[in-house]
Amino acid sequence: MGAGIAAVVGGGSLVAAGQNAGTADGVSRGEGVWTSFGSVRITGAERQARNPQVPGAVSSSGGHGGHGGHTVSSSTAQPANLTFGDHIMLELEVHNGLDRKVLFAPGQLRLKLGPDGPTVTNRSPGMGKGALEPGSTSHFWISFLVPSDATALSAEFTDPWSDGGPLALELPTVLQRPGWLEVSHD
Repeated sequence: MGAGIAAVVGGGSLVAAGQNAGTADGVSRGEGVWTSFGSVRITGAERQARNPQVPGAVSSSGGHGGHGGHTVSSSTAQPANLTFGDHIMLELEVHNGLDRKVLFAPGQLRLKLGPDGPTVTNRSPGMGKGALEPGSTSHFWISFLVPSDATALSAEFTDPWSDGGPLALELPTVLQRPGWLEVSHD
């Protein structure tokens, strides 16, 4: 990931309660947001159109719905199947600070559209799931589809062993990849 970066576009919106690396309650934690088993943080973000750029293109949803019930207008041709027109990849760093394995699934990370908007699940829920080794730090590139005009994005992580709700994660600056996903995303 990362080759051919052309420009930088606006990034994060929610400010995470990030903390420095340390140890508390017998759990070692890396940088980022502390969890019941260690810590998580997003270390990279890339965005790319799924289809060729078309000047003045308007969503194929025609205002009748698609995802979220709104028309998406952008300079990217929207897919004919009414799915979102842009692809975002987030690199999630997960640190297991326990002395035992911890289960992880990419679906624990969700992308939120707007401050009060819906959350979006990832495109490939099977990739990267499994047990994280004790004391390990792992990196996962997790893929999402979003509306082409979406700008107020944030991320949430669900810690299944925590009593609280989803944890807000800070998004780094999102790098814009040239080209479009269906042709130039290797």
